[in-house]
Amino acid sequence: RERIAFMLTDSNSGVLLTLKENEQALSGLVSNSLCLDRERQQIEAIDAKMLSPSIHPNETAYIIYTSGSTGRPKGVLVGHRSLSNYIGWARDYYLQGGVLDFPLFSSLSFDLTITSLFVPLVSGGRLVIYPDSPEGAEITIRSVISDNRVDIIKLTPSHLLLIQAMDFSASRIKKMIIGGEDLKTSSARKIHRYFGGDIQLFNEYGPTEGTVACSVHLFDADEDQGRSVPIGQPIENAYLSVLDDNLNRVPRGVKGELYIGGLGVAKGYLNRPDITQERFVDNPFAPGETLYRTGDVARLNEKGQFEYVGRNDQQLKIRGLRIEAGEIEAALLGVDTITEVVVDVAPHPSTLADAQQATCCRVCGLSNNHPKAQLDQEHVCKICRLYEKQKPLAQSYFRTLEDLAQQISRIKREATSTQDCIMLLSGGKDSSYALCRLVDMGLTPLVFTLDNGYISDGAKANMQRLVDYLGLELVVGKTAAMDDIFVDSLKRHSNVCNGCFKTIYTLSMNIARERGIKHICTGLSRGQIFETRIAHLFQQGVFDAARIDQRIIEARRAYHKTDDIIARSLGNEVFCDEGIFDQVEYLDFYRYTDVTLAEVLDYLKVRVGWVRPADTGRSTNCLINEAGIHVHKRERGYHNYALPYSWDVRLGHKERDAALKELQDDIDTDKVSQLLNAIGYQQNDAHDSDLEDDYLVAYYVSPVEIPSSVLRSQLARTLAREVIPRQFIRLSIMPLSSNGKIDRQTLPRPQSGQRERSREYAAPVNENEIGLVKLWTQMLSVEGIGVNDNFFDLGGDSIINIQIVSAARDLGIHITPQQIFDYPTIRELSAVAVSVVEVVAQQGEVVGEVTMLPALQRFFATQPGDVDRFSQSVLLACDGTLDPALLEQAVQCLVDHHDGLRSRFSNERGHWLSLIHI
Repeated sequence: RERIAFMLTDSNSGVLLTLKENEQALSGLVSNSLCLDRERQQIEAIDAKMLSPSIHPNETAYIIYTSGSTGRPKGVLVGHRSLSNYIGWARDYYLQGGVLDFPLFSSLSFDLTITSLFVPLVSGGRLVIYPDSPEGAEITIRSVISDNRVDIIKLTPSHLLLIQAMDFSASRIKKMIIGGEDLKTSSARKIHRYFGGDIQLFNEYGPTEGTVACSVHLFDADEDQGRSVPIGQPIENAYLSVLDDNLNRVPRGVKGELYIGGLGVAKGYLNRPDITQERFVDNPFAPGETLYRTGDVARLNEKGQFEYVGRNDQQLKIRGLRIEAGEIEAALLGVDTITEVVVDVAPHPSTLADAQQATCCRVCGLSNNHPKAQLDQEHVCKICRLYEKQKPLAQSYFRTLEDLAQQISRIKREATSTQDCIMLLSGGKDSSYALCRLVDMGLTPLVFTLDNGYISDGAKANMQRLVDYLGLELVVGKTAAMDDIFVDSLKRHSNVCNGCFKTIYTLSMNIARERGIKHICTGLSRGQIFETRIAHLFQQGVFDAARIDQRIIEARRAYHKTDDIIARSLGNEVFCDEGIFDQVEYLDFYRYTDVTLAEVLDYLKVRVGWVRPADTGRSTNCLINEAGIHVHKRERGYHNYALPYSWDVRLGHKERDAALKELQDDIDTDKVSQLLNAIGYQQNDAHDSDLEDDYLVAYYVSPVEIPSSVLRSQLARTLAREVIPRQFIRLSIMPLSSNGKIDRQTLPRPQSGQRERSREYAAPVNENEIGLVKLWTQMLSVEGIGVNDNFFDLGGDSIINIQIVSAARDLGIHITPQQIFDYPTIRELSAVAVSVVEVVAQQGEVVGEVTMLPALQRFFATQPGDVDRFSQSVLLACDGTLDPALLEQAVQCLVDHHDGLRSRFSNERGHWLSLIHI
């Protein structure tokens, strides 16, 4: 309301055009308004000649208010000449002389709408209007796709996240204009693939001050290989320049600030001569003309295409919205006790997963996006700090080569055949080195490996060369259930490794039992040993080696008795014997030797000619492991090797830089998608990092912690909900750089998986709450959610909001995006949520037009035309107690008020009546 009041005053509007539904909200703000729906007849009676005044090209066509750095929104003045130039260009460029139908679904205050509104009107096309939905424009976008009534659509890159899981196989849409924010190549390639390549994707760039767009690029799936899709070439009557601080052109390939010139440059800012002079500057190359200084950093590539790089000021851009941090900061400074505020963009956790060393622990290299890292001001992680105190106790678990020699003597004494043990070999460097050294020390292992269908050729060659050279038997395990095991592992652990490990242990244990072999040797690194078996025991205060070994055996028993896809596919009968782990023991080679990565690689190269598998790009042996890494980073927000590698560093097996280098994956997302499709894994689109979901975080200095709900309410008075920060972090003091400015690089990053919870956990108590808890857990990747936890404090935002609304429908729970904003806890939301059954049951006692109609309208507002589902719900709710004649009357009444259902009801009337009478 305060923002609207400011715009009305600032624009000095003589008349406000509005609708009846808005009048109450605008009460007291305007003295002269024209209500378009109430006064429709009077308006239509006006002589049309009065509505055609002559318009000069230099006059203002519209004003759009954007965010202001001082807390005051600023109105951008766009002239008719600029508008007509863009519309004429867009008609010719996008339509190529044809006629296309456009949807109108976005707000008039968003200049994306300019394209969708005017291009069809000046070209003879049809404008398919989607009225405002109580559930928000995001749901409407999905309706546009599913209705299949248009040929072209204009979206932001973030909108792609909402539609990517939809079926485009029969879509009319052949062109997409994408603008408003940086378009990632991976996002464009994914949508291109979903359409089977039968789609043109136009990346359109331009700030509001450049009149919708000033450059465009047609995406080429073969040629565009950079991180972001180029913004291309200037549109007609526009030009772009990349300049340095002195307004000199920079060489090709060099970054600089992007300036816009030509007919599209706006007239300036309304009532703001100061910032107009700052941003609209004289053109040094064409006297008398104006350049708009965008604040965007760009460069011209070798192909002559402009590429967007980022921002050079504190202006932020998220999901097509240009945000002045100062506007949010000014609003927060209005809260009592807050003395300083900084608003910044926090990258999606998956972006942080590839963080450089500056955001990693300076001791072990653990990335700050790992939930267990929690770097302190000295960039040392919490685990390293704890390990400093426990290092002597930790080292006491590990043994020496002399101890290993004694174990080998015992293994040989207890052996009943020439093969005295089983060695688990992956083909990777660690297990290969362990095998060679065990043979050097006198063992004759049976070598077991798992062929999961994706073992690299390089790893297979390594293994075969190894066993041939050592003269050993190689047994290759296989299972027809491997794809199902991968899927189960991805669902449970967001990686493929856990499934493979358990499969290897299960198959090798069966072989050991069959052949009477009493020992199985592993090549797990010290980091893997510590992370998977010991670290949690240390946290529990268990330091004695004998107790640790016993606890590990107990954990193995429980691990193999778990009823999962592996137990059902491979059988776990061997593990039903409580004494199996006394009869067959495990020996971890790296428990007995402290060797560096360099020593391992040098030994293998000289001893057996081992080479890094070239077809995986890593020292791993598994081609599908890339998919597991990708899913884990996308769903959990960090690399699944990060923690064990950090332990390898702490324990001396790896150097920090070497470990970090091995975590730098160049993952082919198209290849990953093919792998996941091949095994039948449905990716969770709520965590799609290809469409990076950056978000706002506010840092504030205050002597007391202020609940996020209080801060959010304060901001809601003056800001749109889309620009309210997702997270609020209190600091005792703002970090400063050497020049006395706030050091944004050292602001604490929000920790993945660490969310603000209510103080006491409250469990769900009814069906709606149980369903919503499951959805929030899945969508937010947060465990242990209670019904009093706040959606936004848990990391929720408008995109996840929409996904939850959509998924809730599948559970029969009807909520709207606005309700999640208004009722951000599950307890509150459940109270206002309406299930399909409740829609009818609530009105079931007295049936007639008056009582049934509102219930039916509520249902069809969220499930238009879903005849089958509604009919079944009627039967469940009413259990045959409703008079069919009255019910039919109520349904007919709704249809009379709902044009979109009339034809369908007529076609399926018999179907409805038969279900009702049954």
